[in-house]
Amino acid sequence: MKKFLLFLPLLLSYQTSISQCARAANSFGNNTMNSSYNISGDVTVTLNANDTVTLDLESTFSTASGPDVRAYLIDSKGASDEVIRNSSVVDYPATDIIEFGLITTFNGASSFTVSVPGSVDILQFDKVYFNCFANDVLWDFGSYTPFTSGTCTLSLEDDTFNKISIYPNPTDNLIRIASPTNEIVQIRIFNTLGKVIYQKEKRLNQDIDVSNLKSGIYILSATSDRKNISKKLVIK
Repeated sequence: MKKFLLFLPLLLSYQTSISQCARAANSFGNNTMNSSYNISGDVTVTLNANDTVTLDLESTFSTASGPDVRAYLIDSKGASDEVIRNSSVVDYPATDIIEFGLITTFNGASSFTVSVPGSVDILQFDKVYFNCFANDVLWDFGSYTPFTSGTCTLSLEDDTFNKISIYPNPTDNLIRIASPTNEIVQIRIFNTLGKVIYQKEKRLNQDIDVSNLKSGIYILSATSDRKNISKKLVIK
């Protein structure tokens, strides 16, 4: 069986840093003027340990093609969908928007990674926004649960906990969290709405049955003492 290993970079002992965290974006379909532009499929936002952020358009991603469609993250500051729908990307100050650049794949998978500007608070961002920049026309936007220091901060007592891998991933049956240690951790699996749908204490390197989960993207969190790591989990 092929193993899909997802490693986090090594950190110094007792160092506090941002670990890799993933969020599934949802609630697309907000272009009421031209519904053919609306996004369908899976979109994931990942905050990386090296102060970068990644936007993954998954294999199911689909939208209408356009001449100059670009992707952004924005801090909506709690604005309603109607307010966002009638706003322009040029209305957002530099501290409230991150641009990934031109979208070239309108059906299928593609990935974009950019540095998080030092002037922004990435923990406040909550929207994935697509815009046809040439004509300043909204394409579509969706929401994701903001990153929090509680779920994205990795506080290490040694350099072993962050060497975990999840395999197989994608899966439709069992997964295993492989680690150099066999400590007992709190395992939680979140759906795209941020709801905990699985929670159990398990020893690392033991199988976890996820056969009852529907196909889609989830977030798996493993927590022990002050240490926490979150991973994207794909169920086939």
